Amino acid sequence: MDLKSLSRAVLSAALATTLFATPSLAREAPAVDAAPKPAPASKDVRRHPVAKPPSATPPAAPQAKEPQDAQALAAKPRIEVVFVLDTTGSMSGLLEGAKRKIFSIASRIAQGRPTPHLKVGLVAYRDVGDDYVTKRFDLSDDLDTVFANLRKFEAGGGGDAPEHVGRGLGEAVSKLSWSQDRSVMKAIFLVGDAPPAQRNDDWDFKHWSKKAKEKHIVVNTVRCGQDAETEVSWRYVAKLTDGTFDSIDQSGGMVAVATPYDAELAKVNSELASKTLYTGRKEIQAENRVRAESMAKLAPEAAAERISFMKKTRAAGSGGAPASSAPKAVGGAVDLVEAPAALASVSADDMPSELKGLSAEAQVAKVKQLSEEKKTLEKKAEKLAADREAWLAKNAPEKEDAFDANVMKGVKTQAARYGIAY
Repeated sequence: MDLKSLSRAVLSAALATTLFATPSLAREAPAVDAAPKPAPASKDVRRHPVAKPPSATPPAAPQAKEPQDAQALAAKPRIEVVFVLDTTGSMSGLLEGAKRKIFSIASRIAQGRPTPHLKVGLVAYRDVGDDYVTKRFDLSDDLDTVFANLRKFEAGGGGDAPEHVGRGLGEAVSKLSWSQDRSVMKAIFLVGDAPPAQRNDDWDFKHWSKKAKEKHIVVNTVRCGQDAETEVSWRYVAKLTDGTFDSIDQSGGMVAVATPYDAELAKVNSELASKTLYTGRKEIQAENRVRAESMAKLAPEAAAERISFMKKTRAAGSGGAPASSAPKAVGGAVDLVEAPAALASVSADDMPSELKGLSAEAQVAKVKQLSEEKKTLEKKAEKLAADREAWLAKNAPEKEDAFDANVMKGVKTQAARYGIAY
């Protein structure tokens, strides 16, 4: 090979090396995106599928709306609350009252300005030798799920004064997905009538009190009854974490407040729960129907408070339609009454049982009919909820020594530090 040919060969090899070594020049080499890291459980990240690259096919309506929902959510102040509840036999009165009042408490928290985005978690504790020592449910912004989980708590066991409070508090601090963002208000409500047991394990009460402080979690304590030893421990953790201490009647002191609007709101709540068409596998559809039926059977006060909470916290629909009060679909299901445009992409296997066997035209007509009926119900619910709020403001002064009033006392005190006013 002569010198000129050799030079051309060397130049060609160098050029090829440069093209494939420099990403901006290697146009023939496919781009490889690093796989996105999964969000840690403790981060406040909504768990949605990773978005696909844009394509020529426009996305279905539910997916198109999601970025707007995410932007609205990010603009709200955030509150995370975990209830750590003694579920031994002596706490049956308070536990049943909490089940009645959970939507009321959430609705009142949602009255903050700006309206906060609320997540709620639950931890139940008893003691060694009982049916269980702890049960826990992670933080969630789906209050229907929170309520369903709370209903699983039943009072039982106990009988000896000390309970495993340290483990209940410790699991609340260490095993739930708290946000790491310092701008998020984080609070625990520790509720019980017995002092912490000393079990010589990893769940020492004072240790986890200090860990709560380190994680910027305020612990508000509510003592039920008059046990002096319990008061000492409850005051210790409340003072350490800048929380509040309060003492209430053993039963919780919660009073049901009936309004002239509750019966009609309960009826609307039940009808809304029936205006659903869930997609997905057979077992997923069944799970969602059970949730909807559970919401439909709420007692009048709880049903009314549920509607009120949903109207305050859920975004309005398109075209100024009222916010949805229907149970949120879970398990990857889609409620076609909420998202009619998704019908076109549902496979035969995932079609709601109510639509199977119908022609395509009949399916579209059925979805449209239920959607229109639901819109009418939502407008009615919105008006009734507003009228009920106005009635309560005039006729139902707060019972200051009740459990729900004490929760709101703690929330208001801490929320002010985060720019949320009540």
